Amino acid sequence: MKKLFALFLAFSLLFLTACNLTPPSNTTESNPSSSSSSDSAAPNTGQTAGNWQDTLKDQIVIKKNSGLMELPSRILFEANINQRTLTYYYSKADEKAYVYCFDPICDHTDYTCLASPNSYLSGWNFASMFFINNRFYCTTAYGQIWSFAFDGSDKRIEYDAGYELPDGVITNIWSIPPIVYGPYIYITLKADENGNRHTLRYNIETKEMEDLTEKTGNYISPLYFYNGMIYGSGESLKTGDTRFKVDLNLNTIEIDDNPVSPTYSVGDLMIGTVSERESIFDLPKLIGMEFYNIKTKARQVISKEELNMASLNIASVTREYIYFYEPKTINLGTTTVDRPDGSQLTMKVQKMNDGKLYRMNLDGTNIVCVYDNPDYELNDNMVIYEDRVVMQGQYVAIENGKKKVWGGPLQVAVINEDGTFGEFREVEVVG
Repeated sequence: MKKLFALFLAFSLLFLTACNLTPPSNTTESNPSSSSSSDSAAPNTGQTAGNWQDTLKDQIVIKKNSGLMELPSRILFEANINQRTLTYYYSKADEKAYVYCFDPICDHTDYTCLASPNSYLSGWNFASMFFINNRFYCTTAYGQIWSFAFDGSDKRIEYDAGYELPDGVITNIWSIPPIVYGPYIYITLKADENGNRHTLRYNIETKEMEDLTEKTGNYISPLYFYNGMIYGSGESLKTGDTRFKVDLNLNTIEIDDNPVSPTYSVGDLMIGTVSERESIFDLPKLIGMEFYNIKTKARQVISKEELNMASLNIASVTREYIYFYEPKTINLGTTTVDRPDGSQLTMKVQKMNDGKLYRMNLDGTNIVCVYDNPDYELNDNMVIYEDRVVMQGQYVAIENGKKKVWGGPLQVAVINEDGTFGEFREVEVVG
């Protein structure tokens, strides 16, 4: 597995998906430097890798896709401001945004800067990133694991597979995002020299890498973990939509009789959208929103017809509610664009939803509209904390025949006592 040449070139164009992994509840962030003295995290609880497995017992751990990464006192995001894309953080304490760099003289160009587009914290929408025990861990697509402190200091190469790659060739050898369960980072090796996939497992505490497929002959790509079991799929070209469950050491593999593709989890409840297709060659067709209790095996589906929606996006799930909206193309009118040669071009102005956000209870009851602004374009990159909601949405309208988009890279709104959202306002970016 050390000599990987042309096989990896076949994977070089695979799309990197985004993920926002939620750390265990007693994980805290350090706060060596802050733009607000009140923006401090809770004291370090001293969590170690040795008790992670006890902490995670009977909990569902899944991958979450998002352009926002929530830490205890901050929310990280990427934004293009003044023609420059950098990583920023939103402070929950003062509700302002700052460049995610703690060096006052840094120009944010070198990879050692957390805010730089060349940093390991940037460029993949946090697809390879997770935050555990006051440290960031990052897997690279070419076989390395890095870790560093909250402020970017103390960078370490935790593991280097040492793959022999041609100079200048970028290949996606490891799957991104990885998934973390207990003290382990589970990684998919996309192909060995014979074209076979492997399940790898790295122990954060002992810094040892295991090839579970090489040991057992079994391969499974984890979708989620629950109560000491891995739920996932095998080699998709051979098994189609077949899902499996297997013990953490990949010794005993069996068919998963109740396969789900969860997006969110609360307690034992998994929540996501469900689709169907007649064969693996057909595009999936949305059925509705699915609720599945992995402990009781109870399953409920609320159809799109019941919701009176042609499609739906889940924007956020809290311990009490599910927030969702209907993605659809809304024509606002036309706008005139000036061409370089002096002529004009008339174009349609569209947005991707009607600005209505809905909320329901975790059992699918009590659906209410909590936000309604036809000029607002909602986004499913949303974080809800306390009585605030942060979203990467924007306002879209037509003014004097011109398309008008405003709102900045991040918006915040107050959640009222009745559960409705106040008007979104632009988050001030400092510096």
